[in-house]
Amino acid sequence: MRKNNLFAIALFFALIIAIFSCKKSSTTTTATVVVPPNVFNGSIDIYSSGNDTTLQRFLDKKYDTIKGNLVLSTSDPIDYKKYFANLVMVKGSVTLYKIPNKDLSFLSNVRSVTGNFQVSVCPELTSFNGLTALDSIVGSIVVERNPKFLDFIGLEQVQKISSLTVTANPSLVSFSGLQNLTTMLGSLTVSQNSVLQSLIGLTALTSIGGNLNLSENSSFSGFTGLANLLEIKGTLYLTSLPQLVSLVNLIPVNDTITSVSVVDCNGLINLQGLNNIPCIKKDLSIVACANLQNLIGLSKIDTIKGVIELNKLESLSSFTGLNGVKYVKKDIRISECNSLIGMSGFTLLDSIGGDFVLQDNAKLNNFNGFSKTKTVTGKIKILENSSLSSLDGLENLTNARSTLDIYYNPSLSGYCAIKNLKLTGLAYISQNKFSPTWAQIQAGDCSR
Repeated sequence: MRKNNLFAIALFFALIIAIFSCKKSSTTTTATVVVPPNVFNGSIDIYSSGNDTTLQRFLDKKYDTIKGNLVLSTSDPIDYKKYFANLVMVKGSVTLYKIPNKDLSFLSNVRSVTGNFQVSVCPELTSFNGLTALDSIVGSIVVERNPKFLDFIGLEQVQKISSLTVTANPSLVSFSGLQNLTTMLGSLTVSQNSVLQSLIGLTALTSIGGNLNLSENSSFSGFTGLANLLEIKGTLYLTSLPQLVSLVNLIPVNDTITSVSVVDCNGLINLQGLNNIPCIKKDLSIVACANLQNLIGLSKIDTIKGVIELNKLESLSSFTGLNGVKYVKKDIRISECNSLIGMSGFTLLDSIGGDFVLQDNAKLNNFNGFSKTKTVTGKIKILENSSLSSLDGLENLTNARSTLDIYYNPSLSGYCAIKNLKLTGLAYISQNKFSPTWAQIQAGDCSR
């Protein structure tokens, strides 16, 4: 009996302890987060002078931190300097849109912006002048459509950002103010800035973690200002830059670029400046560069893991510069390159992992210079080359693992260079000066 009583007492105390443990655990998991009294818990969005009450409350409470975003999007004259005298940190983004201010001194005590800093359509701003304390922007900088914006004075203490986008600022002359910026985790995009001639001001920049994209900057002539850039981890896009004459300031870049795309850059005659790039992870695309004569500048590349596209290059006379390329993992497409006579420059190319397409190259006469290539995994298409008379130069091409299309080459009569080709797919040969069947070619009836 006594043993039973002792057992009951022990069970009772165990139950009490369990109940108190559960209560303690429940209390711990439902604890509320206390916002410090100096933090404005939310965003401030000012779209007219009628929002002065929000600003007055911010001032009266002596807040020095905004937990959300700061958005000023009104042309109304507001004394922001009075209201933001204590502001030192924005944990979200800062967006300034159409504000009439001539400088940013109303944010002179701000030290840190955790999100993006965007300045758009501000008619009187000429720079970031006034940001005397700002040393940290975690997100991106966006500057767009500001008619008087000249440079980036005011950002001298910033060393690292996510990305930089600069678009349609007709007075922009330099990136002065960003001379201590060393690292860009994302992309650098510069477009439609009509008087910008260079990238002066980005002297300390060593790394671009995304794309380097320059387009439609009608006065841009070269990469002066990027003397210390060592890596571009995305694509190099150069589009509609009529005054660009040289890439030489990109010579220090030695990391593997994802892709290279050069379109409508008529001042370039070669690609000197890309000399230290060992590999292109994806594509090499060069289109509508009327004065490009060769591909000198790419000599260190041994592998292109994507497509080579060469299109509408009126002055391209050889592939010199690609002498070191051994492997192209996808297509080679060459079209409307009307100064090409042969294929000189592909000295070491062993195989093409995709299609091999030659179309509408007015002076192409033969394939001399292509003598090392043994395998084409995709389709071979030889179309509409008006001067092509023979396939000489393809004698070592022994494996074609898809179809062969040879059409509309009005001068083509010599096929003997491919009589030993092992063709996995079908051959379609028609509308040439001489159009033998595949059986005829293999039998040696391959020329007229």
